[in-house]
Amino acid sequence: MRTGPIRFSLSAVFAVAAVVVACGGGGGDDPIRQGRGVYGDVCSACHGDAGQGGVGPTLAAVRETFPSCSDQIEWVALGSEGWRATHGDTYGATVKPVQGGMPAHAEALEPDEIAAVVAFERVRYGGGESASVLADCGLAPAGSHPPQRLLRP
Repeated sequence: MRTGPIRFSLSAVFAVAAVVVACGGGGGDDPIRQGRGVYGDVCSACHGDAGQGGVGPTLAAVRETFPSCSDQIEWVALGSEGWRATHGDTYGATVKPVQGGMPAHAEALEPDEIAAVVAFERVRYGGGESASVLADCGLAPAGSHPPQRLLRP
């Protein structure tokens, strides 16, 4: 008779854990997971649920457009008008003309959120390898530690 309530309790625990993980909980310090959440909340309305484009362009070639993560971070932070005012009428390595519509996100998102969403886009839609993308974007993968500096006597 004891196995019934225990089995139910363990089943309930596993069910709750599965819901938490599926909803993005349980790993808040993972930059890719954080970026996926920001993308879904902020970017997908224009760039599509799967990065396929819509009002905004597809993200499939995002690493070719922005070979440097820092340039893409700046683009997301400034938006098209801010980029134009700061850098001129073209953006990215493909020298595409700046066309309005990309909103500036520097006021609405924290810098770590912008870096995380850029990393997510570069991995998920641009095909980048997680560890190298995270390093390029200035983010450490979850559970990792920054490299130790060697001290010389």
